Amino acid sequence: MKFSLLMSVYGQEKPQYLKEAIASAMDQTLPPEELILVGDGPLPARLSAAVSELCRKYPAISYVPLAKNVGLGRALAIGFKHCSYDLVARMDTDDICLPHRFAHQMAYLAEHPECAVLGAWIEEFETARPGEGRIKKMPMTAEEILSYGRFRNPINHMTVVFRRERVEAAGGYRHDPLLEDYDLWLRMLAAGDRFYNLPEVLVRMRVEDSTYKRRGGLTYFLHYLQLRRRERELGLLSGLSYVKAVLITALITLVPKTLRKLVYQRGLRR
Repeated sequence: MKFSLLMSVYGQEKPQYLKEAIASAMDQTLPPEELILVGDGPLPARLSAAVSELCRKYPAISYVPLAKNVGLGRALAIGFKHCSYDLVARMDTDDICLPHRFAHQMAYLAEHPECAVLGAWIEEFETARPGEGRIKKMPMTAEEILSYGRFRNPINHMTVVFRRERVEAAGGYRHDPLLEDYDLWLRMLAAGDRFYNLPEVLVRMRVEDSTYKRRGGLTYFLHYLQLRRRERELGLLSGLSYVKAVLITALITLVPKTLRKLVYQRGLRR
């Protein structure tokens, strides 16, 4: 099955991480037919040189440079329009795909045409301690994902493969900083689209202290609260469920970073 891979790179990312990420995607047992790489604004010299090197090494890469930084949601929406195939995969520019990732996902999608969005588990690792990864498991079936998704993001974004027409029908990616994917999944769940997560690790996600810092703070909580309100408008949350979702969001986002890190590592991972 032919498919597109959609990625976005911006100025603060590390060239070596980008090289490792793209190599892991392109040296697969089943590589993408094309890789749409959006440059979200001007890149510093070393990062720009890395992109040029990668484009020479992998002819399947189509680089889409943007004149200014527009944020991940808008960058992905632009890149999505350049994707040629009905199936579109996603990953981030500092993560590592396992060699069989796409082969496993495409085999499942070929056998399950009703599945609109397919994710998988991830292993989170720190660069300084690469052998001490934590597994983030996700609910498997459409019913479990719908229930789970009311309160937490039900798909590891960097593992996803989706059907282009279903994402287009839901309105595609929008500008919603750090919640671009969750916002999209909620709209698709409300529309009745079927989701599934493969019960296996297919991507290794790089985490640093900044990862946990980004997931908290008053501004982030208020932004997340807007998403919860939209979720209620979509009919995914009743009155009591809405209160529960807001409390869970407050618990995760408003605690100090050190405590949030412990919650993620000890309570939400294995």
